[in-house]
Amino acid sequence: MKIRAIATLLFILFSISVFGQGRAKISGYIRDADGNPLDLVNIRVKNTLNGTMSNEKGHYSLSVATGDSVTLIYSCLGYNKAERIIPQVTKDMRLNVQMNYTSLELGEVVATAIRKQTTTLETLNADRVKLLPDPAGGSIESLVVTFAGVSSNNELSSQYSVRGGSYDENIVYVNGLEVFRPLLIRSGQQEGLSFINPDMTEAVNFSAGGFEARYGDKMSSVLDITYKKPKGFEGSASASLLGANAYVGSSSGKFTQVTGFRYKTGRSLLKTTDTDAEYDPNFIDLQTYMTYKFAPKWEINFLGNLAINNYKFIPHTRETSFGTATNAKKFKVFMSGQERDKFETLFGALTLKHNLNDNTELGLQASAFTSKEEEGYDIAGDYWLGDAAEEGGGGEIQNLSIARYNEHARNRLHSNIMNVGHYGVARLKNNTL
Repeated sequence: MKIRAIATLLFILFSISVFGQGRAKISGYIRDADGNPLDLVNIRVKNTLNGTMSNEKGHYSLSVATGDSVTLIYSCLGYNKAERIIPQVTKDMRLNVQMNYTSLELGEVVATAIRKQTTTLETLNADRVKLLPDPAGGSIESLVVTFAGVSSNNELSSQYSVRGGSYDENIVYVNGLEVFRPLLIRSGQQEGLSFINPDMTEAVNFSAGGFEARYGDKMSSVLDITYKKPKGFEGSASASLLGANAYVGSSSGKFTQVTGFRYKTGRSLLKTTDTDAEYDPNFIDLQTYMTYKFAPKWEINFLGNLAINNYKFIPHTRETSFGTATNAKKFKVFMSGQERDKFETLFGALTLKHNLNDNTELGLQASAFTSKEEEGYDIAGDYWLGDAAEEGGGGEIQNLSIARYNEHARNRLHSNIMNVGHYGVARLKNNTL
């Protein structure tokens, strides 16, 4: 009986001590330095698992035991941690907290790189041509004109000027062979397609001056193109209102080939110009590059190109307005006649390579270029310049000048260019000869 009485007394005393320890609520709002409420702030009692989080209005509420000292820790991503000490909790209380933004001072970072400069040529990424809006038909030259010092004043042309030089001062090499363009052709509407086929291109190197002597005596720039050697079967085709192009490449042991076909017509684009005319431009280009390794150290390459450019132009009228709002002028031309141009070029090159050893390569090159160019036009025009009236932007026109002109040409050029050359490359330690 005494043991039962003692146990009952201890239980009563323990219950009184437990229920005698009350609870209090600590609540408030959490804001940032600008006074905006902060949500998802983590609030916890230090060294315990007792905690809560603030809501979207920044309000929080936390229940703690009374009579003890309490330390609250406020933490949130992007803000400095805040700590509040309450010496003694006796009743419910409100505690508002402001949290400041975290500011970190990063140390200094220095990036250095070392590259051996063995040539003045800059490498271009040929795949970027597909991302450029180019009415010339997707040419490598449209990527070249993005370089400093290179400019082009005709979006229909693949020609470019380097540091103020003329178009004829730029030299183009494809697989180590100099390529040519028709001599009578005028840049723009007649020009058609560039010699370089972007689908067949593997590497593009460009220099705007200071290039090596092996590239010849052109003064402005050099564009060095390397055509690809497929490692398997590949191909693509695309078409638009301006033309179509396709290519196919294959590899079978010792033999590789890549062949591309391009067709361009700028009829829909030329109809948007100020000249009302019948345009019939048709440009066709066929290229192939073949390699055959008939021995472990011997290889023979063939590069061929056939280009046919036909341009027909029958003008009717041309009307241009210019001047200011108070001094508006109108220029109108009535034309008759036509222009017919035809440019046919054929290019072939054969290269024999021999790798004497790992550091020495010898080669023999033979190339031939033939061009048949015909340009003929008879175009007459009656034009007048007038003062446009201000009513409605175009009322009666007062004549200022009336005249007539006539353009006539019969240009024919047949050219044949043949080259035979030898080259060699030898690597001597850190030097190349």
